[in-house]
Amino acid sequence: MVLPRRVARWMSVGVGLLPGLLGACYTYQPVAAGLQPQRKVSVVLSDYGRLEASRQIGPQTLRVEGSIVSSDDTAYLLSVSSVKPISGSWVRWSGERVNMRRDYVALMYERRFSKGRTAVFSGALAALFVVAVKTRLFGIGGADVPIIPDPGGPPGGT
Repeated sequence: MVLPRRVARWMSVGVGLLPGLLGACYTYQPVAAGLQPQRKVSVVLSDYGRLEASRQIGPQTLRVEGSIVSSDDTAYLLSVSSVKPISGSWVRWSGERVNMRRDYVALMYERRFSKGRTAVFSGALAALFVVAVKTRLFGIGGADVPIIPDPGGPPGGT
């Protein structure tokens, strides 16, 4: 089956946006006691932490995101996925491991699944699907709807 070019274009846009939209199904919430390994976290560095960690992760780093590999009483070992400088955009990392002392951390957030956001996302996706099917099947709002001429003749009739 060959899709019309317009439909194929919109499908490719939708597929391209899907990973970003699926991220809407998660939130970052303050860490509860007892972090488990492999948990996704976002660490906000203190002023002291920015200064001390600059050798490992770069100067003026505000936030570090990644997964907990292990932790003890003094430090976390993170597998870093991205770093956010104070001014600038996120910098992607590929899982390099960084030892982050606990006194470098001002705040720590844990990535958690959000049932509410997922429900809203699923509802919006279902509504878009229904609209797409209805417009495709019934021609509602499509450019291929024929224009029926006015039976009274041209305006200002003769």
